[in-house]
Amino acid sequence: MREVVERHGQWSAHNVHLGGGVYTMGEYVRGDEVSARRVLQAAADVLGRPLAGTRILDLACLEGLYAIEFARHGADVLGIEVRERHIAKARFAKDALELDNLEFVKDDVRNLSPDRYGSFDVVLCLGILYHLDAPDVFEFVHQMANVCRRCLIIDTHIANAAEASFVHGNQKYQGKYFTEHSPEATPSEKEERGPGWASIDNVTSVWLTRESLYNLLAHAGFTSAYECSNPPVPQWFEDRFTFVAIKGTRQEVLSAPLLAAQPDAEWPESRGVPPASTAAGTARALRRIGRALPGPARDIVRRLRS
Repeated sequence: MREVVERHGQWSAHNVHLGGGVYTMGEYVRGDEVSARRVLQAAADVLGRPLAGTRILDLACLEGLYAIEFARHGADVLGIEVRERHIAKARFAKDALELDNLEFVKDDVRNLSPDRYGSFDVVLCLGILYHLDAPDVFEFVHQMANVCRRCLIIDTHIANAAEASFVHGNQKYQGKYFTEHSPEATPSEKEERGPGWASIDNVTSVWLTRESLYNLLAHAGFTSAYECSNPPVPQWFEDRFTFVAIKGTRQEVLSAPLLAAQPDAEWPESRGVPPASTAAGTARALRRIGRALPGPARDIVRRLRS
């Protein structure tokens, strides 16, 4: 493990217990473990059968925590990661845990296709969708649908208000641009930023609104989609959520035959965050800031909240 750290740096996010009291980061809960509990439970609930023998794909798997967790439950897992230092740590943990049912591949997730990797019962898109620019973000959702047999789990930031419009495949979507890198950033600077959590090449990325994400999932062929809130994951960010999209058999409402002749409705874009939600979000942010400040400054923040 010391050799891996000397060559590739410390683990940045995924604290994996390797046995014997040895952790990749330390004997504490780093945070992604809590998210892993939600993702694991959602996948198990949707599949409705033991994870052993299912095929799982973890896209942009970073240091491998989620892929490792599913493999430890007996699933056959493939993790795809573009950065060498992340995948080296993931492979180290895989070997330490002797997980023969787990494979890590160094590749760009935008190369995803059934011909290249086959199909999967569960596809994990955790912390990658909001790092893609247009048109990649739209094409990527369709690529995931092409390899997904049952369940897609997305953990992503969303745009709380529509600031930009995008057209893909004659469909219109809304969202906003997010700056990943300086336009002058070199490839090596992009590789290192984050630490290694930012996009691999694009300078900007697209964050979709919740409504546009739901519409995009429907356009890609998922028959239903849900926001997953339990198990809870306490979050610093107010705009990051977990979504579960399912591929099933489209049902016909027999009691309303006229529906069959109507096209599926689209989610209309909202006009932004309602004032009450904005106020609530601001109050939560001020509470967190206040807790980190010394006494006099905390009093100022308390007055701002009131």
